[in-house]
Amino acid sequence: MASGKTGCTLSVIVCYLIMQQVIDFFRRLTDMSDWPPRWFCGTWSDFHGWLYIISDLTIWLAYMAIPLILVRFVIIKKGVPLSGVFWLFGAFILLCGLTHLIDAMMFWLPAYRINALIRFLTGIVSVATVIALIRYFNEAVGLRTSREYDRELSYRQLAMQELTRSNQELQQFAYVASHDLQSPLKTITSYLTLFEAKHGAQLDSDARRLITVSATAAERMRHLISDLLEFSRVGSEVAFTPVDLNRLVDEITEELQAEIQATGATIDKSVLPTVLGHSSDLKQLFQNLITNAIKYRRPGVAPQIRIQVMDELHQYRFAISDNGIGIERQYFDRVFQIFQRLHGRNEYSGTGIGLATCKKVIDIYGGQIWLDSVVDSGTTVYFTIPKVIKHLHQYAKADSLHSLN
Repeated sequence: MASGKTGCTLSVIVCYLIMQQVIDFFRRLTDMSDWPPRWFCGTWSDFHGWLYIISDLTIWLAYMAIPLILVRFVIIKKGVPLSGVFWLFGAFILLCGLTHLIDAMMFWLPAYRINALIRFLTGIVSVATVIALIRYFNEAVGLRTSREYDRELSYRQLAMQELTRSNQELQQFAYVASHDLQSPLKTITSYLTLFEAKHGAQLDSDARRLITVSATAAERMRHLISDLLEFSRVGSEVAFTPVDLNRLVDEITEELQAEIQATGATIDKSVLPTVLGHSSDLKQLFQNLITNAIKYRRPGVAPQIRIQVMDELHQYRFAISDNGIGIERQYFDRVFQIFQRLHGRNEYSGTGIGLATCKKVIDIYGGQIWLDSVVDSGTTVYFTIPKVIKHLHQYAKADSLHSLN
């Protein structure tokens, strides 16, 4: 028991003595009276001494340049992988350089304590750098070289060219198919109308009903084909132009005057921004949302539509609200899928493509679209449009320019 107490006492005494030496070391850190300058230590010749000094200063200058270059690289090159290792390595090189600077200065200033402190810090940083290198070794090995990036870039360019060609063929097919399909539908509708006008008096009520149903189905098919064609054209334009959304919404409102007057709808909008985009795409977006707000109204209640926008630094967030029938929460995602309808055609007309077209526009522009709704109270559709839109064709152009450098 006594030996244990004795051991503890000795440990305390040793720790106290060490702390006293540490305190004394830092208290006399700049005291240089203990040693003479290095010129007076031994028998330095002028050649030997200046060779030592010039060598140390040269090494110090080189060591100073390396961390400065590394720091400038990390600051300019955003997103550099393993940036922590760069900072540690820069600190290690900087401290190594300081030891050589102090060695050169000690020919006149015997700063042995400062020299020891800098060397101690250099040792700590060097160990930390080694640990970091070992820790991130596998990740560093996994980093791709410039040759690997060039090869991947070539594959991307080929894929982009193939995708562009495929999209052009798809758009051409959609146009031809819609034209070829709509032509016989128009003929069917026209002949049914002529048949009813010429022989309607001779037909019973069931025959006239069949003619009406057939004509209505043909007209609905024609609208469906037209909507599919518009859906396929979204994002087909490449060049962005400034689009004044105030003028765009005013134009849509003017075109919907018949529906607005028939339903007593009111449209209240805040001052909207001018964004870069495609006028046709943005018109489909706003027109579909405004049309839905008018269409899905509550019986006997005049639609009240409100269009708002909020500036969120890098993007605009829009909100189009109505006081309509609302949507159940379980269908919030489904309504943005193509051909998805929540109501029968005898209740509300439509093809189930409108909101899918809106989502396609927003996806192409790099934004998000979602909604919030309360049944029998109203719906608010939110969507964001970035202020700087990165289109697929812009990435292709950037890749092409990069490959030329």
